[in-house]
Amino acid sequence: MASAHSAAGGRPARRRDLQKEQTRRDLALAAFNLARAHGLANVRISQIATAVGVSPRTFNNYFPSKEAAVIWPVTLQARWLAGSLADRPAAEPLADALVAAIAAQYRRTKVDSLPLGWLGQFRALVAAEPTLHGEYLKAATATEAALADAIARRTGFPPGQLESHVLAAVTIAAERTAIQHWSRAPAPRGPLVAVVRTAVHLAV
Repeated sequence: MASAHSAAGGRPARRRDLQKEQTRRDLALAAFNLARAHGLANVRISQIATAVGVSPRTFNNYFPSKEAAVIWPVTLQARWLAGSLADRPAAEPLADALVAAIAAQYRRTKVDSLPLGWLGQFRALVAAEPTLHGEYLKAATATEAALADAIARRTGFPPGQLESHVLAAVTIAAERTAIQHWSRAPAPRGPLVAVVRTAVHLAV
């Protein structure tokens, strides 16, 4: 049994972790809102920090750059995608489960504690700001890793097995290609989710 002292010591530590997580979210959201309002090139780290009520040094403790701050919420999306795949029916073929899990993202209007409609605004910002593309690719790599782990658990592949990583990589690449294809298509365009479904189904 845990002692009263250790239990009491655990609560403040947990509170500190939650406070740090909230500060990280607040900084990411402030960076995102300022970039949408003024263009990322016109945003300074000191402005982001001021919007949250912390110092620029505190910002630097959480993020190496303003680009990293804007992109950070994608890590929440990665966790959600892995969980969505895990929640698919066990008897469902893997390819169908992957298509459904990817497509389900496009029916969401809210990501965890981020504001309603954030996801659509985020995609538009990334498309408009080339300087975000490098950080976005890093985040996509993290998404692939989370999805690969979920595929391994679902299929019984050993962790780190090549097959699960290849499947995750081609799934994410198919989604990215579908978005690019859809954005270049002449108007009127059909629903993006339909193009994503088709692309992922072709890939897996």
